[in-house]
Amino acid sequence: MKKFTLLFLLIILTSTTVTAQIAEVPVVPTKSIGPSVRVKDIASVLEARDNQLFGFGLVVGLRNTGDSRNTAFTKDALKNLLKKMGMPDPGDRFNSRNVASVMVTGTLPPYTKSGQRLDVNVSSLGDASSLSGGTLLLTPLQGPDFKTYAVAQGSVIVGGISGRSAKGSFLKNQTTVGRIPGGAILEVEVPISRTDFKNITLVLKKPNFITASRMAASLVDEGFEGTRAIDASTVKVPLKSVQQSTYVDAIALVEAVKVVPDSSAKVVINARSGTVVIGEKVRLFPVAITHGSVSVQIEGPEAGMSEVAIQVPESDAGIQVQEFSSKIVKLEPLPTLSSLVEALNEIGVSSKDMISILQALKESGALVADIEVI
Repeated sequence: MKKFTLLFLLIILTSTTVTAQIAEVPVVPTKSIGPSVRVKDIASVLEARDNQLFGFGLVVGLRNTGDSRNTAFTKDALKNLLKKMGMPDPGDRFNSRNVASVMVTGTLPPYTKSGQRLDVNVSSLGDASSLSGGTLLLTPLQGPDFKTYAVAQGSVIVGGISGRSAKGSFLKNQTTVGRIPGGAILEVEVPISRTDFKNITLVLKKPNFITASRMAASLVDEGFEGTRAIDASTVKVPLKSVQQSTYVDAIALVEAVKVVPDSSAKVVINARSGTVVIGEKVRLFPVAITHGSVSVQIEGPEAGMSEVAIQVPESDAGIQVQEFSSKIVKLEPLPTLSSLVEALNEIGVSSKDMISILQALKESGALVADIEVI
């Protein structure tokens, strides 16, 4: 009887311990330590979307840097324009290169009203060498339905510089693309249509399940009861939780709530400038690398410490000798990519070599991150 009682108590204690261990496991990672941002900075209301506009136009006033006679559509467009203005057809007598055909593009933000101004970009279509100093003539801007919503006109601002002489030419940055700040005026307002009158639907700018879950939890903590994450990019906030506020005030309250977004494990590489940006979550597994004159070895955490050892081969009378350099950088038991980059910087590894090493780490599976090359 005593043995049975003791066995029974042992089973109860064991099950209680297991239950307690299971209860300690978090179901959803809704809380995190890190910088908090407003909901407005990482999400937007579903109905508040941008619209893109484009149009064909002419830039005049160029200093012999416009389209040549080989660009037929520039000549035809100019003839049509002069004809509508009551001017005679110049025919083949017009040989000036002071005109260039361009495409004008812009983005129409939501809730923009008629009469408000928009920024537009101007890009050359023909063989013009520069748009510097030119003026865009009145250009209708159309939407995907080819209806005119805005008109653009103004002086083109070009960030590049170009010059040519008998001895050579000089070019810096892009001279065939310019910008006109506030160069377009909205003529037709695009209406915002609401389909859900019971909820405020928030859409994350970058879909992420963890961020969506944290946003819903933060909104609930701030008193927006019933808020739920639908998927990785959608969070619905019931309007009944803000009945005392108008629709505009409710959106303002929701957008002001602070959220700790999830940081992704990503490495962004700019191959042209050699810039490498490393995310916080990037991690490395034990690995050994040899790239040119650089040999890197990352040991595992079994010994309680990880090391990065740099080997630089030396040559003397045709004999290759490899030895460890005096610079040994010690890392934490869980080495991060930033520590590796710092170690490579100490011995003067070029950006090109560093990018090659990072890409090789990714292919080998030792680098836990997404690599994006821009």
